[in-house]
Amino acid sequence: MRRFALLLLVCLSAVSAFAQVQSVGDVSFAVPDGWTYKPGAGFGTVVLSSGQNYWFMAVFAPMPSSGNPAADFDAAWTRIVLAGKDYQGLPLRPYNTIAHSVGYPGLWASNSSVSRATYTRLYVLEAGKSFIPVVAVSRDGMVLNAMEQVAYYLIGSVRLAPLKAQPIKTTITVADLAGHWNHGMATSSTFYNQQTGRYEGSTSAFYGAGYDIAANGSFTYKMSGMMNSNMVGEQDSGVVELGGGLVIFKGRAHEVRYQFINCQQALDGSTVLTLLPDQTQVTAMTILGQGDQWSRPPRK
Repeated sequence: MRRFALLLLVCLSAVSAFAQVQSVGDVSFAVPDGWTYKPGAGFGTVVLSSGQNYWFMAVFAPMPSSGNPAADFDAAWTRIVLAGKDYQGLPLRPYNTIAHSVGYPGLWASNSSVSRATYTRLYVLEAGKSFIPVVAVSRDGMVLNAMEQVAYYLIGSVRLAPLKAQPIKTTITVADLAGHWNHGMATSSTFYNQQTGRYEGSTSAFYGAGYDIAANGSFTYKMSGMMNSNMVGEQDSGVVELGGGLVIFKGRAHEVRYQFINCQQALDGSTVLTLLPDQTQVTAMTILGQGDQWSRPPRK
């Protein structure tokens, strides 16, 4: 494995043309919209820069899995990040579980270089007998976090052969929405007396909703759930429209507006549509924290 400093140099040098899906041996992945791809020796990189800030991610060829995700993480960090003198030691444990991803499960952790000139995050994707390292680097943690949702889109697209990565859609048509979509949410709260410490009770809320959308944009909608220990439900029908980056459901009873973020294929072959409530500021934090993910089963 080449020194990590050389990897930085390669990624920040001249880059090649845009491409939607690229491969590193048996590993394929989608290039995020607006990012630029450059191949390396045993890895592929995607790069984005804005003013003095930069972000790059590198997807590496698979490594044999030990069956222990934490041990796999240590092996990948040692082989890739500690190959040079810029970084020392492993990140603090426990490592974080990969969430918000439609791809392989795994762990991630971050650390700064000795000089604090760069900040690196390593994702280890567990794919059966192999694991796939994905590295993200920027000048500091705050800059890297500003693109965290893009990192999850990329690692969610990574596939090990015979599976093949699919492009991440950042534009859609009404016909793309045709099919049955499910989404839902569940929350629970437990209450204790602050003075006695005794359990006082709990509340839970959940809902499940389904949209059946035709290719011409007509839809039917059903929702059921529980709120404050009471069952709730509603249904509606109407037309879905697209415009100004919005997905608008114009029903007979309600009009619901979402900001379209992207559309991506999940590991099980289903399609995942990420939407954000209208008027919500689009940031990495709001997308990961408030983004609503709708799922459509694989088409037969």
